[in-house]
Amino acid sequence: MKRFSFTVAAATTFAAAAVALAGTAAAAPTGGGNAADAMKELQAAGYNVQINGSLTDPLSTCVTTGVHGVPTTAGSPGPNSGPLPFTTVYLDILCPDAH
Repeated sequence: MKRFSFTVAAATTFAAAAVALAGTAAAAPTGGGNAADAMKELQAAGYNVQINGSLTDPLSTCVTTGVHGVPTTAGSPGPNSGPLPFTTVYLDILCPDAH
């Protein structure tokens, strides 16, 4: 009976971890939105953000065309399961060409 209880507890823990980690991967901006908002969202998640593109106007007038470098899977569950310190992600942007 103890073995069965342990198996159920382990399966429940792994399922909860999978759901929690899936939310982290889905939270990354995918493109088409405001570039300033995407940058704030990534920084709030703990990432350093490198902008790719010609920043000719304020970032709030630019759109996100892609995000690269966001890990698709996180490490094992625990206190260190978030973004690694100093993890850099790359935000591709497109600014209006009104100049």
